[in-house]
Order: sequence, then C-alpha cells, then structure tokens
Amino acid sequence: MLGGLINRRLTRRARSRAVLALVGALNALDYRSVSELLSPDAVMVDVLGRRIAGRDRILASDRAFREQADSPQMTVGTLDHSQGDVLVRGHMDSPMPEIDGKVLWRVGFDGARISRIEIIRPGDLMSAPLFAAQAEARAAIC
Repeated sequence: MLGGLINRRLTRRARSRAVLALVGALNALDYRSVSELLSPDAVMVDVLGRRIAGRDRILASDRAFREQADSPQMTVGTLDHSQGDVLVRGHMDSPMPEIDGKVLWRVGFDGARISRIEIIRPGDLMSAPLFAAQAEARAAIC
C-alpha cells in the first residue's frame, strides 16, 4: 500500500515537472524541448472545440502565435492534480490586451509525454487554437 502511494506521488511530481518544463520551454521559445515533452499525436484544444492536432502543427502554430503576439509569457499560479491530469491556473502576460489575462490549462498525459492541452480563457482573450483557426481562415481567403 505504501509503495502505491509513493509511486503516485512520484507520478504527480513528474507530471508537475513536465508541465512546468513545457511552460518554461514555450516562454523561452525552445521548441526542441517542447517537442520532447509532447507526444507525436498531441492535441491542443480550446473551450469552443478549436483544435490543433499533432506535435508539429502545435509547434508551428505556437511559434506563429508568439512571433505575431510579441512573445507573451505564461506565469503559472497553481498546479492541481485531477484523475491523472494536471490543472494549471495562470496568467498570460502580454502588452496586447487581447492576450493579457487569466488562463487555465488541463494537461493530459500518455505515459511520460503530454498528449492533450485543453485551454480555457475568457471569451474575449486569444488562445493558440483561436489564433490558428483565424490564420487558416485568412489563408483560405487568399
């Protein structure tokens, strides 16, 4: 019984470290490290169901988002664990009012790698999936 409790704590600790490493790598624009943390079939989705599917698309979309949005930085406030996922409450720091503000992530795992990031933001604030959807819509028009 004690062994199971210790393993669960180690798993929680490892998942917390992975989430903090992901946030740090995204803030530093270190996409090599981000790539190592995400599973190949990772998905990023927002509350309205806009999805970015696949590690390569997530990397490309985040890079474009941060380049055009003056490199916003995520600050982590709290990490909580729920049913194997990590709930991240934080803040996107940006001089752009459509980006600056609260953010909540629910991060899911496949083994040691991050496989799903659900993003919840107030309706008037930009998210990476919203940015990607708008970019795809603009590309379709051109």
